Amino acid sequence: MGTVAYIVEIDIISVLVLLMVHYNNRQMALMHRSYHSFQRLVEFSILFCVLNTIGRLVPPAHVPAIRIINCLKIISCISMGCSWFLTMFHGVSDNSSNQKKWLALIIVPSVLVSVFAIVETLIHLSDGSNEIYPLVWILLNILSILYIAAAGILSTTHARKTKNKIHRRYLYILSFAMLLPLFSLAAQAKYMEMPITSPAFVIIILFLHFQGMSQRISVDTVTGLNNTNKLSHYLERITQSQNPAKRLFFIDIEVDHFKIMVKKLGKESGLIALRKMAIFLRQQCSTRGIFLARYGKNSFAVVCECNDYSEIEAFTNKLTKESKDNSELAQGPWPITFSIYCAEFGTPETKTIDAMLDYSRGNCIKPPTPLA
Repeated sequence: MGTVAYIVEIDIISVLVLLMVHYNNRQMALMHRSYHSFQRLVEFSILFCVLNTIGRLVPPAHVPAIRIINCLKIISCISMGCSWFLTMFHGVSDNSSNQKKWLALIIVPSVLVSVFAIVETLIHLSDGSNEIYPLVWILLNILSILYIAAAGILSTTHARKTKNKIHRRYLYILSFAMLLPLFSLAAQAKYMEMPITSPAFVIIILFLHFQGMSQRISVDTVTGLNNTNKLSHYLERITQSQNPAKRLFFIDIEVDHFKIMVKKLGKESGLIALRKMAIFLRQQCSTRGIFLARYGKNSFAVVCECNDYSEIEAFTNKLTKESKDNSELAQGPWPITFSIYCAEFGTPETKTIDAMLDYSRGNCIKPPTPLA
């Protein structure tokens, strides 16, 4: 009885956590397919935990009830795997027609195994044993592993193909996260009575929820500027809908000697420097059409469309001149100076976002000011 109480307690905690995730995700589920699939994943996980608790409390003599509960657990578990894959699939696929084309192929296996489980349960409903037909368990484990493994492979494949390295890290994190439920399924097969799968699934669902929330945040909390998430989405959009009559430039502005000064004067001094630099850049980038974001630990990004490179030269020269006359940058923990790097999108060397970001690091317009 002690083990049963322990498992029931874990299921109750899992359900409470999942309900909170479900509540926080409900608005996004109405707008995006990936969040809608994630919402279904949370709901099927709640159902699985509830059925698991009920199954533990039903007396062993009630064979028909136990068989029905086990059948519903199988269906909910298959649906969890399918929803897991659909969450990844909708998240990385931008083509709605492509989603519709593959949707039936994704769902059909789970429907077939669910129907098979229902038929097998009804046929043997009055049998003396409450054991499920072994083939159902085999199909359940294989299908669940395939769905989760496929979700990880899909995320990894898309990460390798994406031309935006800012977004690539997020996809790799998701693909590695799929290892936890895979290991939990393998461990559960060996330790049948241990509550392994449910807590593992709840932990990874909570992790995915927090990752999704972090991706929706678009403001840097330190400087109040756009963050790397917003920069990533902006670069994706602007490079796909660029004005053919203009040239697109990426400017990387890096605070000089940041690590040295933070190590010497403390983290608070670094935060002050970043805020002062953000205020200065916001004043200089007030012109319409200029996108400003914090980019990296001590860097800021400016993205703008110009008619000619001379406009970039004029802009960077203005930054340099204004910074020398700016009293706010001169005050504080240390006098703030910066270096400037630049790249143009669409040249033979910068045909992708990644190439543009990498190329900018080797194209220094204003070198770092020597440390006094």
